[in-house]
Amino acid sequence: MKKIIFAIALLVTTVTIAQNNLFSNISTTDQYQEYWRAWDAEGDGTYEIGNKRYVVKFVLKYLPTGEGYSYAAIVDEGNDKDKSVENGNAVDGYNLCTGYPHESVMTHKYDKDGIVAIDDYVFILRGVSKDGTSFEGIDKVFIKKATGSSKSNSGKKKKMSFKERFKALKNNAKGVKDYGEAHKTLQSKNLDKLITEYLVAMKVKQNGRSAAEKKGDKNITAAKNRGDEEIKRYNDSIKATPKYQKMKAHQRRMKQMDNNNSKQSVTIYNKTGKDIYIYKDGSRNGTRINVNSSAKVDCSSNYTYKFDSNSGGSGSSCYNANTGCDRSVTIN
Repeated sequence: MKKIIFAIALLVTTVTIAQNNLFSNISTTDQYQEYWRAWDAEGDGTYEIGNKRYVVKFVLKYLPTGEGYSYAAIVDEGNDKDKSVENGNAVDGYNLCTGYPHESVMTHKYDKDGIVAIDDYVFILRGVSKDGTSFEGIDKVFIKKATGSSKSNSGKKKKMSFKERFKALKNNAKGVKDYGEAHKTLQSKNLDKLITEYLVAMKVKQNGRSAAEKKGDKNITAAKNRGDEEIKRYNDSIKATPKYQKMKAHQRRMKQMDNNNSKQSVTIYNKTGKDIYIYKDGSRNGTRINVNSSAKVDCSSNYTYKFDSNSGGSGSSCYNANTGCDRSVTIN
């Protein structure tokens, strides 16, 4: 999977997109159309965007100090109205968001997927780098419905470059589904370049923050720690209750019993390829052990086994008393 990385010096001079932060770029009043699949079939940075699904609105949450920390894309129409289809939380979940007040991406701590918002688009990325300036690809796209992304404020269509027009023609020739002008325009853009330029430009802003601006990251960390402390206090309060103490005492007794029993037993494994019956010395009642299974028995007795419980004779010896306590034997 490719990594998209551009030189910072070049990007600082070429970026022309609006460099607002993540939470400023996401509208909570406009609707967005969700497309839950995007793929770069030719590896040229332009994506085919399909699987049109829900119309959503975004819900954002902020700390009292002003930092955005949570987002959710909520279905706004139809039978699934109010369903959450995408969400993240940098305070109460496994998501990370830094660089305030110029935060550009929120990523998952383990999965490394992330959310970025640029102009009228919200992208769900995969394989976001640790420094937040590169990514491996795009998984999902939300396009704002309120304004056509291919139009300017005057209502006139933006003029597409030759490469963008060529890409649009190729998509039409391949029968790629057309979901309107905004969708068509986005499919013609080099999204790898668009998103990476934004991420790198925002990283430059983050690196140039003042001490006062960096306090935003500390506010997020403090809020997360408060949540962790509350969870710990709750868990500690539960552990202090008589009911919990009684349960733990019972668990300790059961564990001790298991330990004692294991020292007085032997595990017999059946690897013969057939079901067998094992017999304690002097007993006519056999214990069946299915093929590739095992049974735990008293280790102070002798044992024999048979393949047929109805056959005569004592069977074949498989264990001698007191020779394998707290261990196992295998019958092949």
